[in-house]
Amino acid sequence: MAELDAELIAATALALVDAEGLAGFTMRGVAKALGVTPMALYHHVRNKAELATLVVDAANAEQPLPAPTGDWREDMWLMARSSRESMLGHPNVTALRRTYRVWTPAILQKTEHWVTLWLQSGLRRPRALRAAAASSMAILGLVEEESVLGSEQLPDDILLEARPNARLLLSFNEDPAALFEVAVRSMIDGLYERLKHK
Repeated sequence: MAELDAELIAATALALVDAEGLAGFTMRGVAKALGVTPMALYHHVRNKAELATLVVDAANAEQPLPAPTGDWREDMWLMARSSRESMLGHPNVTALRRTYRVWTPAILQKTEHWVTLWLQSGLRRPRALRAAAASSMAILGLVEEESVLGSEQLPDDILLEARPNARLLLSFNEDPAALFEVAVRSMIDGLYERLKHK
């Protein structure tokens, strides 16, 4: 077995969270996956909160900030797309981050960059902050809804019989990435237009 270090622990714990969700996120479970005793793991991480931080950092490291294009709208879109890829690639990490209230330098750097992009739009600071908060919430919600809808069973035909528009929407089969792009780009444009006049 490779020598135990933070990188190996993080990768192993991330794979366990991906496979088993929060239920599988235990010090004992991670130690077993590493082939060590829980006590050996405690020599490298003090507790589950510290382990959660390693996992969140490992997931975030897979999606660094996209290279800037010089166009704040395009840079926002690229950041949103990168966030979506990260969240869909590791859907249980968002819940882990919330449960353990993890804030890492990488997360804060992405938050800093998101607000900076809204400030580059020319909106005054209070409006840029409002746009940054609203757009962050919307993007998170879009991705979470996408992950739920992908595994959701459609309603019974009897329920849909008298609801033809609901049937059309539920059978609508457009690429989720394309839907996400149109929603995010429209949201960015809409927030900017709404807030620049206030």
